[in-house]
Amino acid sequence: MDSVIVFCAQYLFIVVILILLIAWYKEPKDNRLRFAASVVLAGIIAFILSRIASKLYYDPRPFVTEHVKPLFAHAADNGFPSDHALLTGTLTAIAYFFNKKYATGMLVFTVIIGVARVLAKVHSPLDIGGGWAFGIIGAFAGYYLIDWYFKKYRKEGGPLKEAVRSKTEV
Repeated sequence: MDSVIVFCAQYLFIVVILILLIAWYKEPKDNRLRFAASVVLAGIIAFILSRIASKLYYDPRPFVTEHVKPLFAHAADNGFPSDHALLTGTLTAIAYFFNKKYATGMLVFTVIIGVARVLAKVHSPLDIGGGWAFGIIGAFAGYYLIDWYFKKYRKEGGPLKEAVRSKTEV
């Protein structure tokens, strides 16, 4: 059973990434750029939020506080927030805006990864919840900023298209 927990805790996030890529590929071609830009911006925002939070709050890893051996080797550094939970939470939340069916599958794996990291004693539930929370906040912010940008500047004209139009008319 330990080997299953270790596999899920360390490697299952790859499945979440693969499902996201499939969801991206299944999008209509004219929506793929918006999807990709949302993922990138959401990831940047979530990462910045998590780094700020990790400087403001220190949560020692469970194997340190409980004086037990984790199921796999890990540094005894700040566990808050979980990077695995941050990544999978961000990707799952972004996918939700584009394809709820794929996002549901991703959510199942996201929860399994979080539980496995707690069972492996490398994160506390607070670390996992923090990673998910910052991932979701980053996803919402990234999605809505990209959505606003595309509506304002890519589809409806806006200053960028006006500048190009005025240069070609001269």
